[in-house]
Amino acid sequence: MVERNHTNAAGEIDLIAWEDDTLCFVEIKARTDDQFGLAIEAVGRHKQRRLGRVAALYLARYEDDPPVCRFDVLGIDQRAGEWVYTLVRDAFHLDD
Repeated sequence: MVERNHTNAAGEIDLIAWEDDTLCFVEIKARTDDQFGLAIEAVGRHKQRRLGRVAALYLARYEDDPPVCRFDVLGIDQRAGEWVYTLVRDAFHLDD
């Protein structure tokens, strides 16, 4: 892990971590019920764009050669009293 709760002028991202040579920006969402859908569904286009702006400011520190990076979403849902974790690697691309 590189950093938790990274905040800059564009907003906040929950976790920044390395997986091999890839820098991962991870958004974590939790739900205690499915009234408003699954936790991972809470990261819509608006939130994705905001995370992209946070990541862009973070990556600006790499002046010459920024690392390969991706956006992951960790959903944590409570079902029948148990917590279920869903990690979606490479969950979205900003050029979509």
